[in-house]
Amino acid sequence: MDLVVGASNDAVESLVSKLGSLLAQEYTLIGGVRDDIQYINDELASMQAFLNRLKQEAKHDEQRQDWMKQVREVAYDIEDCVDNAGHRLSREPRGSGKLASLRRAWYLLTTLYARHCIATEISNLKVRAQHVSERRTRYGVENPARLDISSEGPYVPIDHPAPPPQLIGTVAPVGIEDAKEELEPWFMEANKQSANDQLRFLVIVGFGGLGKTTLAMALYRAYGDEFDCRASVLASQKFHLLTVLRSLIKQFHNQQAGASQNDIEGIEERGLEDLKKQLSDQLKEKRYHILIDDIWSVSAWESIRDSFPKTRKGGSIVATTRFKSVAEACRRQKGDVHELKPLNDGNSYKLFRQIISTAPNVPTDGAKALLKKCGGLPLAIILVAGLVSSKLRLNTSRQQGGTYELKPYHDGTSYKLFRQIMSDPNVPTDVARGLLKKYVEENPGIISTAPNVPADVARGLLKNKSQAGNNISEQLEECLAQVGKDLGEELEKNLSTEGVKHIVNHCYYQLPADLKTCLLYLSMFPKGCLISRKRLIRRWIAEGFISEKHGKTVEEVAEDYFNELISRNLIGAVNSSSNGKVKSCQVHDMVLEYIVVKSSDENFITVVGGHWHTPFPSYKVRRLSVQKSDSQEKKTVERMKLSHVRSLTALGSFKALDSTLSKFQILQVLDLESCKDLSLKNHLEIICDMHQLKYLSLRGTDIESAPKEIGRLEYLQHMVHLLAGSKSKRMGLTLTEGITKMTDLQTLSGVEICGSSANNAANSGINKEVESAQARAMITRTKDADDYSVDRQCKNYLRCKAASSGLDKGLRSLENLTNLKKLTVYRLRAFTERDNILLLSAIEHLSSCSLKFLAVDDDFTGFLDSSLNASQAPPEHLHTLGLTGMLSQVPDWISSLHNLEKLTLSLTSLKESTLMVLSELPELFSLIFTLDSTKKKPSVLQILHKNAMESGGEIFVVDGGFEKLKLLRFAAPMLPPLSFLEGAMPKLESLELRFITVEGISGLENLSSLRQVLLTVSSQAPGVAKAKVSEIKALASMNPKHPSVVVDEYNEI
Repeated sequence: MDLVVGASNDAVESLVSKLGSLLAQEYTLIGGVRDDIQYINDELASMQAFLNRLKQEAKHDEQRQDWMKQVREVAYDIEDCVDNAGHRLSREPRGSGKLASLRRAWYLLTTLYARHCIATEISNLKVRAQHVSERRTRYGVENPARLDISSEGPYVPIDHPAPPPQLIGTVAPVGIEDAKEELEPWFMEANKQSANDQLRFLVIVGFGGLGKTTLAMALYRAYGDEFDCRASVLASQKFHLLTVLRSLIKQFHNQQAGASQNDIEGIEERGLEDLKKQLSDQLKEKRYHILIDDIWSVSAWESIRDSFPKTRKGGSIVATTRFKSVAEACRRQKGDVHELKPLNDGNSYKLFRQIISTAPNVPTDGAKALLKKCGGLPLAIILVAGLVSSKLRLNTSRQQGGTYELKPYHDGTSYKLFRQIMSDPNVPTDVARGLLKKYVEENPGIISTAPNVPADVARGLLKNKSQAGNNISEQLEECLAQVGKDLGEELEKNLSTEGVKHIVNHCYYQLPADLKTCLLYLSMFPKGCLISRKRLIRRWIAEGFISEKHGKTVEEVAEDYFNELISRNLIGAVNSSSNGKVKSCQVHDMVLEYIVVKSSDENFITVVGGHWHTPFPSYKVRRLSVQKSDSQEKKTVERMKLSHVRSLTALGSFKALDSTLSKFQILQVLDLESCKDLSLKNHLEIICDMHQLKYLSLRGTDIESAPKEIGRLEYLQHMVHLLAGSKSKRMGLTLTEGITKMTDLQTLSGVEICGSSANNAANSGINKEVESAQARAMITRTKDADDYSVDRQCKNYLRCKAASSGLDKGLRSLENLTNLKKLTVYRLRAFTERDNILLLSAIEHLSSCSLKFLAVDDDFTGFLDSSLNASQAPPEHLHTLGLTGMLSQVPDWISSLHNLEKLTLSLTSLKESTLMVLSELPELFSLIFTLDSTKKKPSVLQILHKNAMESGGEIFVVDGGFEKLKLLRFAAPMLPPLSFLEGAMPKLESLELRFITVEGISGLENLSSLRQVLLTVSSQAPGVAKAKVSEIKALASMNPKHPSVVVDEYNEI
């Protein structure tokens, strides 16, 4: 098996740096130890140079694989020793005088045993490092003779710029409509028979990568509303009926209005019969629909089938499986079977062409030859298309650069030049627009050096770029032929699950070593898990997989790696944030199965309680993912040697780790997201002793406070905590002491920091209404400065409940955060004029420094309309701005925000004049109008009515402007009448409306780029509002683009 070269190299690279730091520390070591450390450092530096050369090859023989495995293991063991030394040997006292001499003598005496143990361990590791180095020559592990031309060289992020912001729409998968139409009668028949307590079964069968889950989910979404309740669950290879039933019970519980949390307390301890009875009680008098994905055995199918109750209204069960034996079992029991067919040639080409969208022409013959090897399997087509697209980008980037030299031209204007080009009969208008825009985006420096260019030069540029387009077609043809050759001929004869695995394996080996490591790391997450982009990138960095390259920061390089895996279709983007970036991703089951097995084989990641069978680790466990916490998993964990684990992830429950937490002494990454059984005393106090932690996530846990010992985590870079509770009772993680000791902290999210003045306020009996400015944010500290930035999305609380003196101090302290990038201030209440001045001064000062994100929620203090609007130093460099609460008009300076990409405003500012001003913002990507339902006061209603009456009772969106706006969202209890005129918002792709009542929306047919309309209606909405939904759907159907319309419901909390 291939070893993760990238992981081996990353381990050595990180260690070489750490050894250098250890040598620089002023430790008094046992004689000879410093020389041993220097020897180890030199040997590892030589190994690192050799590994860098090996990274350029795709595959390695068995001897190289074994040697690299030894390098990685000895590097990890040395790093464990170094980290332990840093922990056990505190800083040696320095200074002169008798007192300093006594302190130093005491230090040497008390650390004598520790220093002796460290010396012995380092001496043994020196011998191991020496032996590993000698084996390379002894067994013929020499330098690579040549580069493998079928693999890519080291990944160069600068050649792969981040994709432009875009929205992920609800486009139907290619070829799925035919299958949906074929199965529609089955669902119609199920509805007809619902009155006679009949339970209907349907099994969708086909080998891996054929699209069974895609089809089943499409049916689930299309017909789920016809049932009283619905749920979906994964089965997989390691099937546990208890797990399936618990998942279903929790989902049905969440759909019950007014359901108590007590109903599902203790569900993990309940037995099979109790769970069946609870499920039966939930579904009594209901017509239900259940989707069970990926059943592997007949026994699993039969146990599931016998667990569902027959109700008076009946129900339907849809299952997917790779195995015909499961389908036949269903057929024997009078169930129905649908055998999914591969895509035909037309749909295969359509899907392939959809992915290779950057190429102007896709050679039909080359594509068909390659698609023949894919056999109509959607996953195979997607992966191969991603590989071809990647190779095409790489070849193109190598040939670009320095082709044209454009000189300044002072005899005209840019607009005149544009008109000249447009009027040239030899240059098609759409070609000119597209190519010039693309060229300017690819060469931004031209704008500053040559704003005006002769028309004939521009025409020549277009001509040459057209020829370049032909070259791209030629390169694409070469890429198609090369990928087809690499895949081999055997695929045409093996169109099955094994054939798909062969393609996944080939795509993996085509990855550069760094990306292999990052891809395998995704096996930390279970099947079907939505993985946050931010969470993944931060963990890559904390693990040491990412290093600065080509002048880019580690964060930028990590973003490039993520985007490359997305573009290769090895991970799939699921949804996007309102700023157009991918918010979360998912790994296809077949790809995940492959990387889980490979990670296990190479001892890269150990998974406990996963969906596939993996052997018990024969080596030291380095990275552990506990995906299920039953008694069996707890016993498995207790059998492992955990002292070398550097990364630990627990999903959903912590019970499997409850008795072993203290054994994880050298953890660098600890992710406990959504673990509901954590406690402050039993768990968090132990975590405070994990001195090497760099990443700690408590998102979604019930931890509300942290002890002062949290300051011991001096290497912590990211601490993530998401608020829990209802809107009125949000809970954050309270840090009262210790935060200033975490000098490496870069991210601190979801944390409530209460100053001492909070106690003073309580003691003096000050009313809670005197609650001061609360910054809700993610605090980010840069590596080279003692400053912080704040990010609203992670909902961190910086709270200062205080008398006026404490508030003054808190507001003044904001000005010291000169590198602050993201700041959110919310719930401004009972502010004095002095408070307004101090807050405005802080915002103005920060805006002149590094501020890129600002959000202020004004609870009717007048700060937005008076103080902020009168600012003499507007935040011109903002990318994101949010002004919510009491806002009657947008600030006068908002038109100067030329870099603004995302804007969130209170609905009280919505009027025609506001839209006219905002339409001129050149970079605006998303525009959101919002109003909290708790602020539905008479004064607010009057403002909304007044705004509408200013334009005759209806707010019009006129034509022109909004050149880059793709998302428009309204989220408020009531929406005023809104009309889109012809030519309005020409690039708008998504319109989202969330409301209780809506007066009307018209002119949807005038939105020329509209792709989707999302309507989310409150469960408390009156009948007239729900009738408006039908009207809006009818209007959307009149749009020439035929946008998809999705209707959902939400409950007020």
